[in-house]
Amino acid sequence: MPLPSSKRRQRPISGPKSQVQGSARTRVLRRRQPLPHSPHIPAPSSLVSIPPQGSHDGALSQIESLLESILDAVINGADLVIPYQTARSSPGVSPAASGAGGARQMTTEVVKFPGRNIQEVKRFDALLRILELSHEALLTGNLITKRNIYYQNTELFRSQSAVNDMVDNLAFTLGVGRGDLNIVAAARGLIAGPIDVMMRNGATVHYGHGLSGGNGNLIPPINSVDKVDFHNTRWLLVIEKEATFRTLANSGYSSTSRAGHGILVTAKGFPDLVTRRFLSTLHSVRPQLNVFALVDFDPHGVSILRTFQYGSQRLDHEENVTLPHLKWLGIRSLDIMSRSSIIMSHSLQDPQSGDSQTSQEFSSQGSLAYPLGSSDDERPAKRPKYNYPRDSNESVAPLTRDDRKKAVSVMKQICGERGFDSAGLEQMQELQRMLMLNVKAEIQTVDNFGDIADWLDERLSV
Repeated sequence: MPLPSSKRRQRPISGPKSQVQGSARTRVLRRRQPLPHSPHIPAPSSLVSIPPQGSHDGALSQIESLLESILDAVINGADLVIPYQTARSSPGVSPAASGAGGARQMTTEVVKFPGRNIQEVKRFDALLRILELSHEALLTGNLITKRNIYYQNTELFRSQSAVNDMVDNLAFTLGVGRGDLNIVAAARGLIAGPIDVMMRNGATVHYGHGLSGGNGNLIPPINSVDKVDFHNTRWLLVIEKEATFRTLANSGYSSTSRAGHGILVTAKGFPDLVTRRFLSTLHSVRPQLNVFALVDFDPHGVSILRTFQYGSQRLDHEENVTLPHLKWLGIRSLDIMSRSSIIMSHSLQDPQSGDSQTSQEFSSQGSLAYPLGSSDDERPAKRPKYNYPRDSNESVAPLTRDDRKKAVSVMKQICGERGFDSAGLEQMQELQRMLMLNVKAEIQTVDNFGDIADWLDERLSV
């Protein structure tokens, strides 16, 4: 395989641009009149520059040094060697703990050519191909996706997951982030709201305007973004379910909420690295922006929430991908207690569910609303209980055996943190309630009770 030239060239940056069409929900929310908005004359502080991300020059120089060492080995007739490290957090240790010096399992090896067997030869060829593609991308300033790497070399890689692991481990070996290699995952996350994003290639995307605004736009890699005009947005809501995101986006909720203008984001389930880094950067340049999460009331929803807050175990070496100040808006046990008969019937289905707390015990606590602009030291305000109508479309179900295993795993992660904070305590309590009540609920549960926009207005209201 010919080695790429190490000659440096100008590196313009471009990002993927796509449009998402269609809706995952048949029922749309009632449309409201948008709040007053003047995008033509932004406030001076609303336009924010995005600092350069990572160290592309450092990654480029390290790749070139590695390729030069391989070339020297070819000239001298020595074995060709690629260093290769893998790192994982120890089982039961949370990303927050491992990132702060917790236990990690690291494996260091070298992949040689000629190899000890045919598998090592193929592995060397695959790693060299990734290095070559990354080197070319860094020189040209283009971004390549892991998906393209796989489909352009299907005979070389066993599967897409093999490409994913090799890219992440090569980045860890070089001491850089995946984005520093100009290798990104295929765009997946969606964003909608009255903000404008100016790309480094000169293009401007108006996320709250045009025909595509209702369905959301794909979130771009943050290293392709030059500036963001937040206008007068006050909040950002991360939504687990794409269906709920589309329902709110199609109704124009980001511009009609009684809590003011805001931004809607979804990663379509478990968060990808592009979405996590995008959100982390937005909050770092706009710290006054209140950030909330809306996830299912189940162990996987709590796990998704914690991944946004603290990162993942597999990629805990990545930097600038966390949202430690992300607030859990819902849904929680308090939001489903009005269906006490359903919850009690589910808890009786599993003899392992244990004793359940009564609905009166939870409902007497009231529900919490986060006042926008308030400090973390202020006591959350209470809101009156809803009188929700019953609906035949049930979104509440008993926990499965896998759900219980996941709940225990997440609680172990929380306990693994040294002196976990109030957010961790809150998550622990909610997981315990899930197990005791033997119940889980989807976000649509709130929607089945009535209009989810009203529920969000009261939770986000000042």
